Amino acid sequence: MASNTKDLQEKILKLKKERKALILAHNYQIIEIQEIADFVGDSLQLARKSAESNGFEMIIFAGVKFMAEMAAVLSPAVPVYIPDPKALCPLAGYLDAEKIRKKKKEYPGVPVIVYVNTTAEAKSEADMICTSGSAVEVVESLGVDRVIFGPDANLADYVRTHTSVEIIDIDQSGHCYVHNMFDLSMLIELKEKYPESVAIAHPECPIEIQEQADMVGSTGMMARTVAESDAKVFIIATEMGMLQQLQKRHPDKTIIPMYEGAVCRQMKKHTLEKIVDVLENLPSENVVTVPEPFVPHIREILEKMNTVRGQGPATAVKAET
Repeated sequence: MASNTKDLQEKILKLKKERKALILAHNYQIIEIQEIADFVGDSLQLARKSAESNGFEMIIFAGVKFMAEMAAVLSPAVPVYIPDPKALCPLAGYLDAEKIRKKKKEYPGVPVIVYVNTTAEAKSEADMICTSGSAVEVVESLGVDRVIFGPDANLADYVRTHTSVEIIDIDQSGHCYVHNMFDLSMLIELKEKYPESVAIAHPECPIEIQEQADMVGSTGMMARTVAESDAKVFIIATEMGMLQQLQKRHPDKTIIPMYEGAVCRQMKKHTLEKIVDVLENLPSENVVTVPEPFVPHIREILEKMNTVRGQGPATAVKAET
């Protein structure tokens, strides 16, 4: 590890202790940020952890903005900072409040479930929120015959294969550009090369990838599968930050990317230097807030989401510098 990286990590560990800061990092962050985080996980795990901020005086959220917004709603007494305020999720851009209102008029009385990858404004129009790790359980928890769902069409396809509830897309073009990079030919080629491997795909991948994978699940589910499986070789279809984490945690196993170019440019906007700046200067422009009129309803449906059976607690990560 470069000495400058090690110095920055040590500085962050010192400053976060002084500031009583809780650092949360998504699985897609660079490995150097994952190493200094208090918790690393998927969006469901991090949402749960952000609600457990007693004893901390600030939260630093290394993820895209919609995730930090959830933390701000669930932990209103603790300011939430994002290292780079321009780290946005392109998938969230597919859905706005007006699109949801239009769909609700088209299907009156049908409940709306939005993926967490949405803006606070879009969430304010929803009846429920889900993550990739809880989508099926959330849909079934409502006890209805059909739901309006968005914005990710590939995740909607995943839910359709696991429930009899009718899924009505809000926007059939909605997708994660990173997970849409995966092509079935990539999986077929790698499975031929590594016949004993276990192929794992994120539910944001195209349905043809999901159908041929051995397991489909959120990044949290991927971590659990690799940890608990006796297999030694895994082909993974998700963002590269997750693969770096898995390889680091399991040096005795081989983690093969389905496509090495699967990198989220937004997630990678965060750096150790930007985290140091937040801890040293507490820049007001890095504080994440949600418009007050939206907060009560979003908090209510986030808390409901967190009560739906999910994939267990976030993984504690000890700093390794």
